[in-house]
Amino acid sequence: MNNINSFFKEDLKQYQFILDNYEGLSSEDGVTAYELAKQCIVQADRWSEISLNASKIGKEINVSKTDLYNWVYHKYRILMTIHEFCRVVYRQCEEQMRNRWNGN
Repeated sequence: MNNINSFFKEDLKQYQFILDNYEGLSSEDGVTAYELAKQCIVQADRWSEISLNASKIGKEINVSKTDLYNWVYHKYRILMTIHEFCRVVYRQCEEQMRNRWNGN
C-alpha cells in the first residue's frame, strides 16, 4: 500500500483537499459547492484515467490490476457522490436566491 500512496502522492493530496472542503461545506454555501463540484469532476476524470491504466500502473508499482482498480474506483465513486451532492446544494442556493429577488 505504501507503493500506491507514494506513486499517487499528488493525486491523493488533491483528493484529501476535496474531502476536507466537503466536510466543512454547509447547505447554504452555494459558491463553495459550485467550486467543489468543479474540482470533483476534474479529479474524478483523473481517477477514471488511472483506472483505465490500472494494468500498466499496477505492474510499475507491483500491485495487482484488480486491487489497484478497486482502490481507484472507490476514490472515483466518492468524488462523483460529492460532485452530485454539491450540484444539489448549488442548485438549491441558486433557487433560494431567485426566490428572494422575486419576493417569494
